Amino acid sequence: MTPVKRQRRITLIPESQAQGRVLDIYQDIKTTLGVPHINLLFQAYGAYPVFLELHWKAMKPTLGTVEFFQFADRLRAEAYTRAHNYFAVPDFCEEVKEMQLTQGARQELTEIVELFHYNNPLLLLIVAAQMQALDEAPVAARQSSGPAVHPVFEQKPCSVPEERATERVKRVYEDIKRTLALNFINSDYRAFGRFPDFLDAYWEAIKPALALPIYSEHKRKLKDSALNFATELPLAPQLSIQQMQEAGLEEQEITDIVRITEQFLDLISGLILNVCFAKIGLEGGTRGEHGAHTKTAWEPIEEKVDSASNGAPKRAA
Repeated sequence: MTPVKRQRRITLIPESQAQGRVLDIYQDIKTTLGVPHINLLFQAYGAYPVFLELHWKAMKPTLGTVEFFQFADRLRAEAYTRAHNYFAVPDFCEEVKEMQLTQGARQELTEIVELFHYNNPLLLLIVAAQMQALDEAPVAARQSSGPAVHPVFEQKPCSVPEERATERVKRVYEDIKRTLALNFINSDYRAFGRFPDFLDAYWEAIKPALALPIYSEHKRKLKDSALNFATELPLAPQLSIQQMQEAGLEEQEITDIVRITEQFLDLISGLILNVCFAKIGLEGGTRGEHGAHTKTAWEPIEEKVDSASNGAPKRAA
């Protein structure tokens, strides 16, 4: 695969380095979403404390609605269905057995995948809503039908940062960054780094898909769905470029924030599919259903669209 042109570096402020109001907002984000960690989207926004304050003040009321989590559920189901129906996913269950992981390690890996399977659609909807908020056009005033209801994940996943990774894991990390044109490793892959055998098998299986037109098409459709849902959110955030200017943000800062938002909209739409790939693989995969046997093939399956599910594909029987 030809490496993608690397984009401008994104500065991240991890929770361990956050102070004052940024740290307070990080804690509020975790509580509001029901997750035990701060995703890189917010760490990127954390490099611009004034913007992070504006963003969270505008976004939090929306996250307190039942509709926000319902729309995220629909994004999650759509991504899972696309990965399940259209691609040949290997059976990671068998590979995990061959890796001789303990029962506890296998359970930990499953819980990590479930956490990110829950978390990533929330992030995609948040970044889509932020994209909509950058528009100067007024949003439709919609009221919520009730308060938010969502699960709570309390166990923070153990992850392997680049500076503490073994040479074997570092090589995979570098390949991920090179392939995705990033200067950082997502939390998902760092958590997978706890299991080097799994990380190797997973990345070997999924990497070829990233260059396929059908993969890009499914990413685009997920982005479109998220942007459409964002227009229907009750208490939708309003945070235009003009409002950012009035809050004292410099032109370069605003340019960076818009670029970061666009980049994460693209990144997270793919990350959702990639975690679905891991989840489906740990559930037994799909290659037996799709008749695929090659090690790295993602084979497109005939599309079946359910007109009753907002254009999302049907789940395979």
